Amino acid sequence: MSTRTITGNLAADAEVVPAGSINITKLRVIENTGEYRGGKYVEHPDATTHFVEAKFELGENAAATLHKGDAVIVAGREHTSSWGPEGNKTYGRVVEADHIGVDLSRQVAQVRRVTREDNGQ
Repeated sequence: MSTRTITGNLAADAEVVPAGSINITKLRVIENTGEYRGGKYVEHPDATTHFVEAKFELGENAAATLHKGDAVIVAGREHTSSWGPEGNKTYGRVVEADHIGVDLSRQVAQVRRVTREDNGQ
């Protein structure tokens, strides 16, 4: 797995799904990408969709905080995953988030510390 940092906007509200004895928070981050050509930045015509998964407190806090359209920064380990029925599988890159934050260059946020009691510990 390689480490990635991505920035973009949430395509939808977070989805919390049970996975055995834990919950996984799933996010879709849309990133507008581009490159420099001849000294000028040229945007790619299609945005890149990143699938992000967060577990434990990180996932709980992301689901409670973030909403569709929010600008985010995600850092984590990236790997290829597949889903769907045999013979018709879809493959995509998934970032297992280690850190998720709001992009303060594009919005403001109000921070509230979470205590162990808030997390039921």
